[in-house]
Amino acid sequence: MTNVDIDYIRRAVQYSDLAALRVAAYQASKDEELRAFGPVKTLTPEDKEALIEKLTNLLHEKIDSLTLNVPTDDELKDLMFVAFGQETNTAEDFAIRKELLSFKDWPFLKFWPEGMGKKDVPKDFSVAIIGGGFNGIATAVQLEQLGIPYTLYEKRHELGGTWSINKYPDIRVDTMNASYEFVFDIKHKWSEYFGRGAEVRQYLEDTTKKQGVWPHVRLEHALKEARFDETAGIWHLTFSKPDGSTVTSQANIIVSASGLFANPKKPQFKGQENFKGMVVHPTEWPVGMSLKGKKIAVLGNGSTGVQLLKVVAAEAEQVYVCQRTPQWMGARDKYGAPMEPEIHWLNENMPGYWNWCRFTAIMHLFSYHQDYLIPDPEWQAKGGGISPMSDAVRDILITYIKNETNNRPDLYERLIPDYAPMLRRPIVDNDWYKTLTRDNVELITEDIVGLGENTIKFANGTEREVDMVVTATGFDILKYLWPAEYIGRGGMNLHERWAEEDPRAYIGMMVPNFPNLFIMYGPNSQPVSGGVALPTWYQMWAGYVAMAAMHMFKNGHKTVEVTEKAFWDYNNLMDEEGRKLALVTDKNQVESNYYINKDRMQVNCPWEVKQLFAMFNELKHDDLDFA
Repeated sequence: MTNVDIDYIRRAVQYSDLAALRVAAYQASKDEELRAFGPVKTLTPEDKEALIEKLTNLLHEKIDSLTLNVPTDDELKDLMFVAFGQETNTAEDFAIRKELLSFKDWPFLKFWPEGMGKKDVPKDFSVAIIGGGFNGIATAVQLEQLGIPYTLYEKRHELGGTWSINKYPDIRVDTMNASYEFVFDIKHKWSEYFGRGAEVRQYLEDTTKKQGVWPHVRLEHALKEARFDETAGIWHLTFSKPDGSTVTSQANIIVSASGLFANPKKPQFKGQENFKGMVVHPTEWPVGMSLKGKKIAVLGNGSTGVQLLKVVAAEAEQVYVCQRTPQWMGARDKYGAPMEPEIHWLNENMPGYWNWCRFTAIMHLFSYHQDYLIPDPEWQAKGGGISPMSDAVRDILITYIKNETNNRPDLYERLIPDYAPMLRRPIVDNDWYKTLTRDNVELITEDIVGLGENTIKFANGTEREVDMVVTATGFDILKYLWPAEYIGRGGMNLHERWAEEDPRAYIGMMVPNFPNLFIMYGPNSQPVSGGVALPTWYQMWAGYVAMAAMHMFKNGHKTVEVTEKAFWDYNNLMDEEGRKLALVTDKNQVESNYYINKDRMQVNCPWEVKQLFAMFNELKHDDLDFA
């Protein structure tokens, strides 16, 4: 099985996630010497080299005899201790960590209770999934496993969601593939540690084919209207096709997986109608477009603007980087690096390595609330910021910014934020700071006031000649489900309701008077701490939909919806808890943070990962009205 020499194995160990490999090797071999080394983060350089040598010899001598033994709960808790060097304190913590490790088939998905099965699905029952990105595909896989009829509708010519829409230069995920993939589809052979956009999109399409979803996909179906029929208890759907024709259908349940990042925010500038150049949002990037000889203004320094700048500046004649609000950015190990053949060999031959890589990739997020979001009064009384960890990270990032900008005060003094780190989504630096030091790049922090025929104009009266303006300004996240119209009970329009009270939902998924409608990535659906990568949450949300459907089948119900009381109890408590977090209380960053709407969180919810996992892991029947 191995067919490699010891030098190859040594390289594999050196390239590996050593913490993940150590615990996987201990799990498979029960070699107590591996346990005695202790957690990798505590090792001296000498001990680390000794561990590498130990693992190299063990794999060379025994890898053909190592097998993946599915651990008991007690064994798994002990293995977590080996990995962390600390106990897993609560049953809630253990429950989600066990699922994340994926030692059982189909983690996070739900299955028929004893005595029930596909035979219990009512005749002609169907689910309409709207959107063919990660969310929609996760839901489709869940329904496929249960045998519940469904159709997945995608408005574009291909699947992929945001990974189809965005094709700008250097687009990629900014979390390691070990966490940014479905946990039911293990050991995908990625070409890089952080997958490029085209490869992620292909991964999603391949998943639909591998899991039996592809025959249920309908491309080029853009939902125009979904209208609930109160008498029949079903939804009537109208889709538009690229040729202008319409298609109608119906479904008992709608799962809207249109996503949070579906509607680009396109700023309009004074004088734009007279501008002779191009104004391009990254979602509309012309594939293969040459930038040679162009003078380009790049607006925005979020994930998109930071990813594309290096490539744009390397080709363009001149680039003006227009920054409104400084961001905290840091390096990410192996970002942009190819995945070595030796690592593919480890994934294929070392039992448990893939599982523990997932675990170590997100383990640092388990204490996110305490480390970064909850103010420490004692620390603040001593003159500190939010917490000791927050201040320590701030110092590290400031040093990083100065080093990356060659210690140029004219740059770093404008790049250091006046708010604490981790209060908004951390940005992975794609050599953005270094690119600002290029001779053909200028950082501009003045407000933009308009466009001339061939210039961009600033508030201090200056202007720059440009051929192209790149508006990496993000998405209109308040336009959930837009532009499709959803008409619920009594003719209630969902967009009109949200216009009156801000977009809100119960556990991010359900709204009163809209029966059998489940919203994926709806208002306040994202845990503020990150905690686990989004594809894992998508599987949890899909599991919740499955539980609701199975309860309907078991009890002969046609509809399920959240009660008005439960809806407001949940949202009021969520707002109350949110006001305890620095994410909301730090006024230096609230106004320009798209995660915040007025004085409340809009994208995130304040719950810790274990709390939110519990919410999606069972139905609270008192909160729901089945009929």
